[in-house]
Amino acid sequence: MLNHCSKKSGFTLVEVVIVVAIMGVLATMGVAGLRGAVANSRMKDCAINTAAFLERIANDANRMSKRLCVKMSSSNEQELQVYEPVEGSCDVDKPDALYDVFNIESPAKFSCDDVDLDIFSGKDWAQNGAMFVPRIGLSATPSEGYICMQYGGQYVYGLIEKTKNNNAIVPMWRAGDFWSKL
Repeated sequence: MLNHCSKKSGFTLVEVVIVVAIMGVLATMGVAGLRGAVANSRMKDCAINTAAFLERIANDANRMSKRLCVKMSSSNEQELQVYEPVEGSCDVDKPDALYDVFNIESPAKFSCDDVDLDIFSGKDWAQNGAMFVPRIGLSATPSEGYICMQYGGQYVYGLIEKTKNNNAIVPMWRAGDFWSKL
């Protein structure tokens, strides 16, 4: 005899909604973590690329036996301009002729908000300008200073620093409470 009582196999609507909700929460957490990893990676790359650019400018100053100034553009927080100084000073808002330009990707910028930079020696090269003076057998890089970069409005920073005791430009980054060398 056939049993007329049939059981349905499958899931109820409530079960499906609960599973979809759980998957949505997990996906949201994953996307947030991925965004943080992307910001950290971009700032690390930005710091390394900025250090390499400044090393190249130091080499170019020595090779050409010319003084070169590096300063953030007055109209664009994402651009470093390289130019020959006027009357031995880098205090020019808009130079007549640019030697080179270095850009970083948006939303990064060459300024840092809400971070204490007093622990670094020298001046901020992006804001105040840095003069690369050719020297025989030594880097043309100024003896000390730094450039700080921030990833948008987030608390993720990149920095390059040159100290008197170190002949290299050192890239660093910060996504928490301390600076880490790259």
